[in-house]
Parts: sequence; structure tokens; C-alpha cells
Amino acid sequence: MVCVAKTGDYDVWVSRIDRPFSLSAPFGGEEFALLLVVADPVVSDEERAAISNQIVRQGCRYAVCAGYDCPRWDDAIDWAHLGTDPDFTPPDERFVMTTWHEHDSLEEVAYFLRWTTAFDRFVPRHFLALVLGGSADDEARIRSAVEKEFR
Repeated sequence: MVCVAKTGDYDVWVSRIDRPFSLSAPFGGEEFALLLVVADPVVSDEERAAISNQIVRQGCRYAVCAGYDCPRWDDAIDWAHLGTDPDFTPPDERFVMTTWHEHDSLEEVAYFLRWTTAFDRFVPRHFLALVLGGSADDEARIRSAVEKEFR
């Protein structure tokens, strides 16, 4: 995990994880906006559910999903959020917004992360670009797009 930008207003991290997928957000439980880029074309439903639960439990308030099966990731994170309450009605102040960007470029999703992930009273100060699987080259391309947007 690498911090690619840090100011008094925000910090931005980029990380790539491989199997067994396990997320450790660097924000100490504070809320964050996430760019999830799925570079692994073969992720099981169980893996998707497990990482979605980790994303929500670690404080994600906005998940921007891109890459393989990104609509399914959007849904999985929505279900993980709903599952935080036994009656499937979590409080509005913990709402997790999700979007999927099936045909957008890395530059477009990095822009979206930076400029459109505030809603209601949530204004992100912490940002994480998470690459799921893939190669070091995939991570470098995503890091470059994110760094460019947060300059």
C-alpha cells in the first residue's frame, strides 16, 4: 500500500491485493471513498461477498467499481451494506453509495473518484484505489491515473 497524495484536506492510497483477498484500509476505521478496480477475471461469489463485507466494515462510504464484473461488485457492496443491520435497514448516516463504470477509462474513474464521491453530509477526506488481482503493471497504470487526478 502506497500513499500517493497527502495534503491537509485529504490523503490518497493505492494498493493491490491477491488471493487470499484481504483488505486492510489505512484509515483506522475512518470513512473513505474507494475506487475498486477488479483486474482478476475469475473471482468467486464467495470471494466477492467476503471482500465486499470487508470494504463496508472498514468504513467505505462510496465505492466506485470498475474492471471485470463491476456491476456484480456494485451489487455485492450494496448487499454487504444492507447486511450490517439485522433488519436490512442500516441508518442513513452510514449509507454506502455505489456506482459501476463498465466502459469508462482509468482516467475517467479516477476523475469520478476525486470529484463526484461527496454526497449528503459525506465529503471524503480519505481515498483508496484498490486493485484486486492483476499485475504490477495494472497497479502502476491505476496509480498513475489516480496521481494525475489528485495533483
